Amino acid sequence: MMGKPELSVVMPFYNSARYIKGAVQSLLAQTYQDFELILIDDASTDQSPEIVMSLNDSRIKLIRNEKNSGIVFSRNRGLEASVGRFLAAFDSDDLARADKFEKQIRFLKNNPEYGMVGSWAKLIDENGGLLNKRWKLTASPGRIPTVLLFNNHFVHSAVVMRREEMPEKFYAEGFDLVEDYKMWIDFSRTRKVWNFPDYLMYYRIHPESATNINLGNLYQQDVRIYKYLFEPLQIKLDERMIYIHLIIKDNNAIDDRKILNEIEAFLWLIIRQNEKTKVYNHTELIKVIFGRWVKVCYKSRKMKSELLKIFMTSRLLRTYLKTVL
Repeated sequence: MMGKPELSVVMPFYNSARYIKGAVQSLLAQTYQDFELILIDDASTDQSPEIVMSLNDSRIKLIRNEKNSGIVFSRNRGLEASVGRFLAAFDSDDLARADKFEKQIRFLKNNPEYGMVGSWAKLIDENGGLLNKRWKLTASPGRIPTVLLFNNHFVHSAVVMRREEMPEKFYAEGFDLVEDYKMWIDFSRTRKVWNFPDYLMYYRIHPESATNINLGNLYQQDVRIYKYLFEPLQIKLDERMIYIHLIIKDNNAIDDRKILNEIEAFLWLIIRQNEKTKVYNHTELIKVIFGRWVKVCYKSRKMKSELLKIFMTSRLLRTYLKTVL
């Protein structure tokens, strides 16, 4: 490979001996070949570094942290060492389909208005077996910024980004476990973003994943990202609002009319504040808000006739109908 590689792939790892060989090999086998693979060992205590060093390929660059420094530090260290004009994140327990980078790089070259592109993902278990669940992330580019108010709509290992669109300091320190979510929010505020409509990667679900190990910390980081999300709308989230936001996001049944009224009021507040601040495309926001309201009402279906009255008299329904008709 002559000159600078066009793409830099950054993969931090810590004690990933069970999965890292498969992850790296899935990248080395890509049909698109013009890339460097920067691996950052966050002071592993298992055989992961030796496994990496046994994979003899000139595209591999191994960086080793002197001490365990965390995922954000490691990702940023890899990015600082990178040279490609396109940047890809990849986790050491996931797998890429062979044509992943070929399709995504071609898309970004043909669509300069896009700052980043992800893809759909199939889920696999710790042994690599396909699970029934898939992430088919179909929101349009115009809708994604509003979808991000409620959910992370990208899979980290699926994303390829333009270097010139990256924040100056790359991933934000202090946002460990949600550092990717914050990155996508920032990208969506300045450029179009999208998920390529194909299953270009395999996301692994296993007990040792960072998310499963750090569930307590994840809640605190979720709170931080929610507050960051709602700042441009000039909504200062208090503890009750955060609680309501979490209820909107989860799949648990609702059987309390008071909670349902609070959810409607919170969703209406978002619409009102966007009318003032004009942060989001208002039509797309109303459609996303109404979709959330329908989901919440479905979770409240045990309330039966009472629910029907609440739904039919809702300001959210009237606003939605006025918008789409």
